[in-house]
Amino acid sequence: QSGNLAAIDLEGEKKVEVSLKQQKMWIKVGDTAIRTFPVSTGKYSTPTPKGKYKILLKQEVRVGGKSPHYVMPKFMMFQKSGYGIHALPSLRNDRGQFWQEALNHIGSPKSHGCIRLLPEDADFAFNFLDVGTAVEVRV
Repeated sequence: QSGNLAAIDLEGEKKVEVSLKQQKMWIKVGDTAIRTFPVSTGKYSTPTPKGKYKILLKQEVRVGGKSPHYVMPKFMMFQKSGYGIHALPSLRNDRGQFWQEALNHIGSPKSHGCIRLLPEDADFAFNFLDVGTAVEVRV
């Protein structure tokens, strides 16, 4: 979306807001949402934790420690127990089958607790956000 930069406080603090109910994520500068993305958050049995966090670390690619070892590009951890924001995950040897399934999940709660983004959205978020950026996950 285009807009009037004069109306945005470019010195404002960057922050991320995630709505579990709406399955959306907003990147804000100050009080102005500069980008809105559809997401897939945790399913009922593996929910995304609600609360206020900060981005703790960023990794170009993170590989899950437990089987089936998901490959998670553009990973930004917001909770020490491993929850993060990342691009659609894949499995190393399935010829893209899991990635395609994950693509179809955007807009619904299907993850194991992380916040999944489409690849191009994850690229923007990863490049724009910094370690220390506030993250709020709410209903």
